[in-house]
Amino acid sequence: MAMQRSEQDPALQWRLTDIFESEAAWEQALAGAQQDVAALAAYRGRLGESADTLLEVLRRRSEAEQLLKRAYSYAHLHQDTDNGSAAYQGMTDRAMQAIIAAQTAASFIEPEILAIDPDTLRAWAGEPRFAAFRFYLEDLDRQRAHMLSAEEERILAMAEEPLGGAENAFTMLSDVDLDFGFVTDASGRQVKLTHSTYGLLMESPDRRVRHDAYRGIYKAFRSMKNTITATYSASVKGDVFRARTRGYAGSLEAALDGNNVPVAVYEQLIEAVHEKLPALQKYLALRKKQLGLEQLEMYDLYTPIVPECDMPMTYEEAKALVKDALRPLGERYGQLLDEAYGSHWIDVYESAGKTSGAFSWGVYGVHPFVLLNHQDNVDHAFTLAHELGHAMHSYFSSEAQPYETADYRIMVAEVASTVNETLMMQYLLGREKDPVRRAYLLNQQLENYRTTCFRQTMFAEFELKAHRMAERGEPLTHESLSRVYRELNELYYAGVHVDDDIAAEWMRIPHFYSAFYVYQYATGICAATALARDILERGGRDRYLAFLASGGSDYPIRLLQNAGVDLTDKRSIASALEVFERGVDELAELLK
Repeated sequence: MAMQRSEQDPALQWRLTDIFESEAAWEQALAGAQQDVAALAAYRGRLGESADTLLEVLRRRSEAEQLLKRAYSYAHLHQDTDNGSAAYQGMTDRAMQAIIAAQTAASFIEPEILAIDPDTLRAWAGEPRFAAFRFYLEDLDRQRAHMLSAEEERILAMAEEPLGGAENAFTMLSDVDLDFGFVTDASGRQVKLTHSTYGLLMESPDRRVRHDAYRGIYKAFRSMKNTITATYSASVKGDVFRARTRGYAGSLEAALDGNNVPVAVYEQLIEAVHEKLPALQKYLALRKKQLGLEQLEMYDLYTPIVPECDMPMTYEEAKALVKDALRPLGERYGQLLDEAYGSHWIDVYESAGKTSGAFSWGVYGVHPFVLLNHQDNVDHAFTLAHELGHAMHSYFSSEAQPYETADYRIMVAEVASTVNETLMMQYLLGREKDPVRRAYLLNQQLENYRTTCFRQTMFAEFELKAHRMAERGEPLTHESLSRVYRELNELYYAGVHVDDDIAAEWMRIPHFYSAFYVYQYATGICAATALARDILERGGRDRYLAFLASGGSDYPIRLLQNAGVDLTDKRSIASALEVFERGVDELAELLK
């Protein structure tokens, strides 16, 4: 049973009074922000009057938004340490409702900005006093061609809830209604098959357990094949509707335009990964050999091929390891790690009612907060490094950027965390001489590439094919979608038996309802690999720290280019995947 929070060492808990000293101060801030939001109404219909008026409303909106985000952070982080608290649930809900109300109250701002003569708007945005808002205004102007009239935008906004119905229906079906039954584990114990236990059962060394879990999960999904085909088809058609309504060439183009990502980045990721598929297939052949199998099945892909090593590590040891591994990032970075460790940024251990997993949460003008549920092993040391990567990204960005450009976009969010993991893996491999431990670490690294780069790129390719089918007017049936998914598995996983169950895997992937999202996992790990190598081998530390400090001041592709990684050139992807190739060769040698 988890400890009560009151029984834990306060030094290992975050200090939310850094955000607000008391709930009374929180109440005061929330009320003040709501007053600021109410004051925005006085600007309706006036934004085109002058640069002064536009600047004034943008500043007032930013001030209200920043205060509301702080209020939400305070409430939500409190709730994360005690999810059973009705008081914290209520505070979180109040803060979220205030944010929604603010968005509604400010909804007139962007249509009015776009009604300003483009040349006039560009002239105003070029004035020094607009510096904090320049990128926002330029980005808005860039997307002008795809913005509709105020009335049309209002109608589209009203349509978003019903358009999201397919995802909601799938979520309820997958997470609530489907019953996956039970699996008998290796010790003879009956285990309820769920999304979370499925992952654990697929790692079992007992092949019968893996087989039964695999069949159980897909039997349930395939029993609902017509329903899930209908939800996914509706989701895809919703994406096509949005793209066409706004005048985009296709749904991929519409999805990428928000981050100003060229379509070539998506297409070249797929091309580059295709060129490296022989390395993946070599790794799969090694897996088959190590497991002693005549035929490698899809349910054999997650069980470790190197026996798990005993690599215990206390939290204190994990802190020291992370700091040592990240020394290439310089003295300042190390000092900030010390501050994170010693100044109550991190909530370390599991406690009753605490949110599971791990995350980092930036609060502009304060500092980041990191939630862990630490266990004493090396995997959780990697989690610490990962979350501190996010935290330092937030810290450097908040320190260098005004509030308006401090938030970074999803496409670069995972880069900083994965750079830390990569540096730590290189540090451990650089000093680990024991062949068994070294093989274990290499296997962990290769699995990360397989699941994050190869698998997510296959997902991205499936999404593209499904959306292109819909755009051509082809019916999205269970048979047509499963045929596409089967062919992709046969391409990526040549040498593995592709059965009817894996052909239906597309039915259980929730990310497919957030179209063209998963490719960013693949570009993220490739960019992080390239940046880590640049830091270690080419003196790229200063460029990398500048990237962290740049926050959301430019588009992700440009920020990464400035840091030394050009995702518009598929050689950047190919170069990163050479690390995977070399790892496969070394692991094969170690396992001889």
